[in-house]
Amino acid sequence: MANQLRSVPILILLALVAGDSVAQTYVKIRDDVVIHHPDRTAAGEKAQEPTPSADINICNLRARAWHGQAIVTGGTLNPVAFANPAIISSSGRIAFMARVDGIERNQGIFVVDDLGLAPIVTGCGGGGGSGDPGTGCGDPSPIGGTFSGFFGGTVFAPDINTGGDMLFLADVQNASAPRGLFLYHAASKEIMKIAAVGDPSPVGGTFGAVGPGSINNGGTIVFLASKPGMIESDIFRWRDGVVTKIAAVGDPVPGGGVFTYLGSEAFGFLDGSVIPTGPVPDINDSGQVSFRGIVSGGLAERGLFVSTGGVHNWTVKAGDPTPAGGAYVDFFAPVINGSGEIAFFAHYQTSPGTFSSGWFAGSTGGWRKALAFLDSVDDGQVYGLAVSRNPLQPLDDQGRVLVWCDLNPNSGEERLVISSPDGSLAVASRQGDPTPLGGQTGTMQAWPSMRNARGTLSAGTPGAPNGTLTAHFVLQAGLSEVTGVSALQDAPSTGDIMIAWDSQDGSAGFGTNYDVVRGTLDFHTSGFPGGAACVANDLPDTPYSEAAGACPAVVGDGCWYLVRAQSACDTGTYGPPALDTASPCP
Repeated sequence: MANQLRSVPILILLALVAGDSVAQTYVKIRDDVVIHHPDRTAAGEKAQEPTPSADINICNLRARAWHGQAIVTGGTLNPVAFANPAIISSSGRIAFMARVDGIERNQGIFVVDDLGLAPIVTGCGGGGGSGDPGTGCGDPSPIGGTFSGFFGGTVFAPDINTGGDMLFLADVQNASAPRGLFLYHAASKEIMKIAAVGDPSPVGGTFGAVGPGSINNGGTIVFLASKPGMIESDIFRWRDGVVTKIAAVGDPVPGGGVFTYLGSEAFGFLDGSVIPTGPVPDINDSGQVSFRGIVSGGLAERGLFVSTGGVHNWTVKAGDPTPAGGAYVDFFAPVINGSGEIAFFAHYQTSPGTFSSGWFAGSTGGWRKALAFLDSVDDGQVYGLAVSRNPLQPLDDQGRVLVWCDLNPNSGEERLVISSPDGSLAVASRQGDPTPLGGQTGTMQAWPSMRNARGTLSAGTPGAPNGTLTAHFVLQAGLSEVTGVSALQDAPSTGDIMIAWDSQDGSAGFGTNYDVVRGTLDFHTSGFPGGAACVANDLPDTPYSEAAGACPAVVGDGCWYLVRAQSACDTGTYGPPALDTASPCP
């Protein structure tokens, strides 16, 4: 299945990795490409102390898209899920690239939500970068012509936000440009251009190549693009149709020096083109942008930055101490959440001649180790890890990180592990576990994503019936907040108050029920929890209605409402644990 797409990259440029290579531990860079980590830890040296495990409920794994699944527009799905990751939004939708069997429109970008599986945009031919556009049977492109090839693999995963907007890179046939970064706008069901090869660049000249990007819930996008003939790329922002610069090679760096590399990785393709692929920047809903920079002439050679309001700040740099001991050596893409925390994969030196690697999370002055080589998981130790990549989002707003690892130095004992802010670990999925489709969990996609306590598992499914070879699953990784809560009063008729919210049943599944709590705004006399009432318990779904007179507020006061979702695992939350603990609902 790996050669079904002809857009196989033939060039990869990686950031420097310190030390000599020995085959003890390994790092997954993309899909099935690994490097052996320069770990010189002597055989038999004491491993790191086990990290305490937490009892996190991992509720019923739910199949969302699978090999052979019928598509409403024809053909059947061929997701090659262990190579093409799915990205999940905070509302539970997942987006991914997949092949299509049985029809001429043989590839596309897909979404799975409460309404089921749907193609967002389709094309034909040999795949992105293949040089084979097919017969022009793809969907119309906003820059003319038709979509032809889409890009598979880890670095080209389509990003998705809560509203269902999707960001993807694609080749276009008979258009004003051969390739571009495009946005599917869910509300209007339209596809628009973000940037295309040949577009004017905010740093002068034109874009010689455009790469992947990340999108936040407000629809703001950050992405990579390079000048003609250049390998290194700069970082740009798109908002409301306007492209501006975030950071470019040669820009000054806080503390001295200039950026020499921002996007330092690029892939070459069969059609002769080179695409910037990483490290891709990330953006949260506050507009903060996280990125990696390599610097010359400054106090540090390389590190991670968070840009707030256009001001770049070092957040961690080479030479800083790590919470695992030793000092950082090199970094991959920083993932940023809604709280401004980041998660990242880094190499670090524990002592002269001894190196290791791991995932870290937190913020300046408050870092923690999420998972590192030789950490204890189940009854084994971690020998394989994957680097951090955007727009894949393994860090949720509660600070949990969903990380892939392998407990076998020769591969074959894969795990998805949730690392919580208190340092505890919980195994979310194991290679060999049964799946809801039958068969077992096989080779896993090493870049899961997690938002609002829901995570993705994309894997092979050996032994599943009906030729189901691979699938995308969603797992419930603990407590999740209810989103989209609104209150409306139907004044022209009954005056009833209706409380509505985003249903979680189709996204998380698992027989979700809901509780509603009400209280008055006068917290001094009837504040939560003392003056709150459980007005609805175990509702099957949204919405909830009550008469306006049910609100006990006096003139000039009002009522507030909280909604909690409870899964079949009997877990649920309003947000902060104190609210959930104090709830008047049982």
